[in-house]
Amino acid sequence: MGIYVVDVAAEDWADGEVCAPLAAALGEELARRGLGGFTPPARQAARGGDRPVLRSGWSAPFGRLGCPVARPEAPGAAEAFEEKVNRPYDAFEALCRDQADGQQCHDALLDWDVLIPVDFDGVLVLPVSAVLGGDPARVRSAHRAAEAGRRLAAVIGLPDAVPRDGGNLALTNWFSGPAVREAAQRWPGAWREQPDAAYFTALYLGAAEHALRRGCAIAYS
Repeated sequence: MGIYVVDVAAEDWADGEVCAPLAAALGEELARRGLGGFTPPARQAARGGDRPVLRSGWSAPFGRLGCPVARPEAPGAAEAFEEKVNRPYDAFEALCRDQADGQQCHDALLDWDVLIPVDFDGVLVLPVSAVLGGDPARVRSAHRAAEAGRRLAAVIGLPDAVPRDGGNLALTNWFSGPAVREAAQRWPGAWREQPDAAYFTALYLGAAEHALRRGCAIAYS
């Protein structure tokens, strides 16, 4: 049990109580802003026992839709994203706010309910919730989250050994096992002294890059 950051599985968009109204409201708002439309993705067959995943359900055209990747996709790059939110946020929030663009950094990485691979500034506030009975959904650009995450990764010297998109719970398990101690001995940097901040930097950067790479949405579950 707990809260997870996940890619939005194809079958989730068919949920009539939450995701279907969310998809409709998102499509209307994107169209109103001249960013194209939104079409819930078709179901995809799962591979290797994984749950179905959203690949490219964004309707064409999206004039400003793009999929830049911060680093080349590894042969084993995951098709699904799932990491657990099981650490205190204090150090990560402080790290965000310590940057020159502190509030923007914080908002890009933390002030959202849904992250989408569409390039726009600010936040889209929808008239529907991303969770049953919740507040109006806040939607932000994965482009902005990725940019902010890359800057933080450079600030704390986050090494490439830290998994960002290695499959379900790869990062969560890495930080809970011996790999993190071994990496701390090999790669110096502030990330070693701020494990919670390092964890969330890798988590949100990985989530944003996954959204851009796979053309999918990211949400909390």
